Amino acid sequence: MNRLTLQVFKYCKREGLLKDGMKIVAGVSGGADSVCLLKMLKEMTEQLGLDLFCVHVEHGIRGEESRQDCEFVRRLCAELAVPLKVYEEDVPALAARMDMTVEEAGRFIRYRAFEEVRREEGADAIAVAHHLNDQAETVLFNMARGSGIKGMSGMSPRNDMIIRPLLGITRRQIEEYLSETGQEYCIDSTNTDLKYSRNGIRGVVIPELERIVTKASEHIARAAQELGEADDYLRAEAARICDREVTGGIEGGYKLGIAVLADRAPIIQRYVVRDILTKIYSGHKDLEYLHVNDVLSLCDKQSGRSISLPRGITARREGDHIYIGRPEASQILPAGPVELNLDGDTIVSDDITICSRVEDYNMEETIPNDLYTKWFDYDKIESTVLVRTRCDGDYLTIGDTENRKKLKKYLIDEKVPSSLRDQVILLADGAHIIWVVGKRISSHYKIGAETRRVLRIDIKIR
Repeated sequence: MNRLTLQVFKYCKREGLLKDGMKIVAGVSGGADSVCLLKMLKEMTEQLGLDLFCVHVEHGIRGEESRQDCEFVRRLCAELAVPLKVYEEDVPALAARMDMTVEEAGRFIRYRAFEEVRREEGADAIAVAHHLNDQAETVLFNMARGSGIKGMSGMSPRNDMIIRPLLGITRRQIEEYLSETGQEYCIDSTNTDLKYSRNGIRGVVIPELERIVTKASEHIARAAQELGEADDYLRAEAARICDREVTGGIEGGYKLGIAVLADRAPIIQRYVVRDILTKIYSGHKDLEYLHVNDVLSLCDKQSGRSISLPRGITARREGDHIYIGRPEASQILPAGPVELNLDGDTIVSDDITICSRVEDYNMEETIPNDLYTKWFDYDKIESTVLVRTRCDGDYLTIGDTENRKKLKKYLIDEKVPSSLRDQVILLADGAHIIWVVGKRISSHYKIGAETRRVLRIDIKIR
């Protein structure tokens, strides 16, 4: 085993990344980092009996150059006798369609492909080629964006199914390894294009830091590890406070007593609020330091004051509590029944728009599980779909046996206050409630094996 491979091997054992007999999906672009990763994993198969699979994504960005990279990866995998699956994607088109940067769309496509192959093969982990210099770039980038301790702790050696075996070695060591072993690799011409944010850090900022401070990247990575340990401790403490003191859930919003925050250090206050926001947003992507501080500022304001957060979330002071969640139904109440436009937008009020369309059902698509995006079996709808509030005789169906339940009983069981029950927004098929918006959909309309057409609904709240 090569001396650097042995160093990586020890790192992987120490961090619990690799175990005997594991099935590993490796993302391989053809660049130096991923080629090094694949070669080292192949070397380790003798000691660990690893079962390797490769994935390559051709992004459709660099034309002939990227096609040549793909052929290089095909040849390399054939030489190493490692199975390969290639995905060809139009990342620029996806970025435009999903309002992402090309970098974001490329990452989304890659990890979706990696996970698909992992599931197909029943693999234990997905190996990616981030190294110590990437770690330094991530820390500096997140610091510049105003991230908290979590962002400045960089990448973890393991994040759920993602493992990073090379996180303990530098880019220079990777290039030396490839030179020593006589292994060729591809060079991505976009790596020097400064319109991509990380390239500026990689090509300008870090070299200047390295000129001023020897081994600056290694020092940054070491600091990130300690910050990660501090973040783990603070998150655990915040989670304990939330478990004891925060009430509610994502559908009804969260309530937190102001006194609970007042008794804690400012950094714990921020972590408690971030814990709540992370539950709502399912991650940190939409969160910034500013948002957390805006929520905390409500502690010093009068009851009834509110702030707007990304994606339609609001935070509001209610007496001695802070409420965080979607606007209440009373704020977006329609003036009367509105017929749903099945192929376009339905303006329900000044604050709410419903985007709908009917399409053939593709079973390969993932049914969304978002609070305000739902799919329904269109062919089971018998009447004109109305957006309205409750009426006498309304019901919905529950469970696989589609047992009827009166809407009134459902709202009582959900602990919706009586004063708000006439303000809950519904999608109705006659008296049969298709969807109690923000809560349950009727089981009768769920997508199933017999579904042929889908009514897709996405609610936008201002």
